[in-house]
Amino acid sequence: MAESAFYSSETYLSFLNGLKDIVIAVDDQCRIIFTNTDADSWFKGKEQIFSSIDSASPYSVLDTSFRALPYDQLPLQRTLRGESLKNVELLVTSADSAAPIWVSISGGPLPQRGGIISIRDISKRKQMEADQLHPALCDDLTNLPNRNLFMEQVNRALSRFQVNPSSLMAILFIDLDRFKSVNDNLGHQIGNQLLQELGRRLRECLRPEDAIARLGGDEFAVLLDNIPTHAKATEVAERLRNTIAHPFHLQQQDIYIDASIGIAFGPNGYLHPEDWLRDADTAMYQVKNSPDEHWRVFDSALKIQQDQRIQTEAELRRAITNHELRLHYQPIVSISNEEILGFEALVRWQHPERGLLLPSSFIPIAEETGLIVPLGWWVLREACQQMKGWQTRMRNAQELSISINMSSKQFAQKYMVERLQEILQEIDYSPHQLTIEITESVLIDHSDSIVETLEQLQAMGIKLSIDDFGTGYSSLSYLHRFPFNTLKIDRSFIENADQDLEKLEILQSVVRLAWNLGVQVTAEGVETQKHYAQLKALRCDSAQGYLFARPLAPEDAEALIQSRS
Repeated sequence: MAESAFYSSETYLSFLNGLKDIVIAVDDQCRIIFTNTDADSWFKGKEQIFSSIDSASPYSVLDTSFRALPYDQLPLQRTLRGESLKNVELLVTSADSAAPIWVSISGGPLPQRGGIISIRDISKRKQMEADQLHPALCDDLTNLPNRNLFMEQVNRALSRFQVNPSSLMAILFIDLDRFKSVNDNLGHQIGNQLLQELGRRLRECLRPEDAIARLGGDEFAVLLDNIPTHAKATEVAERLRNTIAHPFHLQQQDIYIDASIGIAFGPNGYLHPEDWLRDADTAMYQVKNSPDEHWRVFDSALKIQQDQRIQTEAELRRAITNHELRLHYQPIVSISNEEILGFEALVRWQHPERGLLLPSSFIPIAEETGLIVPLGWWVLREACQQMKGWQTRMRNAQELSISINMSSKQFAQKYMVERLQEILQEIDYSPHQLTIEITESVLIDHSDSIVETLEQLQAMGIKLSIDDFGTGYSSLSYLHRFPFNTLKIDRSFIENADQDLEKLEILQSVVRLAWNLGVQVTAEGVETQKHYAQLKALRCDSAQGYLFARPLAPEDAEALIQSRS
């Protein structure tokens, strides 16, 4: 088409040059044959971006989902195929860090072959819309999209899959490790600064078309759009994990955290965004339970585990209501003379179909779901009532104590000390004959706030024991910092100690340290006379294990007490 034919009407030309919109026309080879006056000003040099893609160009054209447009979807290419465009919104970005420009494009084919489009700058309107929507769709702290916007982006991905069923995408569910201890030890201000810096780091690891959101707390999610292979998602997961593990320099100190990442590929197999995100979440939780892993891909085996977990959770809720839980009691004996000093209460589940279940099959689920809180209070009440009954009926039980385990979630409860006190008063049970065992995870999660709680419990007369001593990161420091009466050496240090000099030296050091601090030592997992003789030689205070008795049903524990009279 001759250029003069397009310019045949001076009035028409004057009209086009007077428009505020930019007008671009191309011939049937997509060569630009006309731009109006405005296009020759601020848009000068950018005309080609709506007709062709040059790898050397600093500009990119994205759709409203922030995906780069493929060549055949560029506006002028569409007009050459005879398509009409009406108010198509696109985002023009630049690698030179210039502010991105939102545009609205309308146009269609020319009568004598070729195409024409008008381009309107709508950046101000989009900014106003974004400002209005920001509180509802963005996280105030990190300025990242929030859960609502992320789920909408995932929903759009599912819709695009209907058009392009061969596309491969992935959701990455990111949960920070040790972030709670940052908040507790260094304060929420530093915690917030860390999250802000983390948001920037994560965004820089991703492509413009990928979506990222802060779901809440220390959880983030990423949607990788149109990835070439499954390996690409795991590569991104590793990159994200590395940037998270890199130290954060805040207020003149380096802070270290880590992350667990779950990956779920899609959209194939998913109808709802919630299901897709849930599977990524499930994979992430598997990483939490595998210290040597940093990410894991959701698969059918995890699906089976997830279904079993959901079923177990529902059954456990019913078990608490239907009184299916039982307590067994394992004696704690004096190493010097093998007298029974007390019992540890250990929960069991009398499942109507699967029989008697050990804690390992349901306590982790109780922890994850929060059911550990009502379960924990039930254990306290039931164990103290049982011991109170024994003390009432048997004279030689009057000096015995009961030990119970309390979880991190119980310690996080408001008025935890007051509730415990109320239960003991209702039962008329002496706090001096109660020992509360806590693991090092409780101390890590609540290291600052827990000191006051532990001191309140001790002031009531309750004894405190640190369970599984030696399995955490900072065991020795806890003995100095927190008011413990007893430490329980983990069974892993007892096994083969007679053949392992390193284990034996650790045992000797722990016992010696405990003496110096006025803390008693209880050994767990004592199963042989060799174990017993060794602990006696080390002058440990007490022990429990199969050598003395397995965890016993209440009637068997009562018979054991009576036999010692």
